[in-house]
Amino acid sequence: MAPWRIMAYYLEGDTCPIRDWYDSQDIPVQAEFDVTLGTLAATEDWTDTKVFQELKRQHAGLGEIRFTLEELRLRQKYVRRFRPVGIWPPIVENEFILLLGCEKERGVYIPPDPFTLALNYRQRFLDGRGRIDDYL
Repeated sequence: MAPWRIMAYYLEGDTCPIRDWYDSQDIPVQAEFDVTLGTLAATEDWTDTKVFQELKRQHAGLGEIRFTLEELRLRQKYVRRFRPVGIWPPIVENEFILLLGCEKERGVYIPPDPFTLALNYRQRFLDGRGRIDDYL
């Protein structure tokens, strides 16, 4: 069994922002995200990895998974940076709940202001709204 359990947050009405984001991505992005999650699920201590960062200051309580893809655009190498965001539940150890996905392009996030939205989802979860289910 993997040291970590990866979960997905479902809003009231049963929409799942991380699954909606994942489904809107092309196959290479999905594949890299799957590999990154598999690696994290099997890794005991995420602080020793380059693919995870605990957020600070106004975004404290959130963590971002970090992965990149290189692609050619107009015959030049272009790096795409992805930052899916999640939380740790307050009671369960080694469980990470994915809230939403985003891409960082030239310092701008797509969709805009994803961390504020993720904090909103976090608060909904803490208030007992919505539900979680296994992602992996």
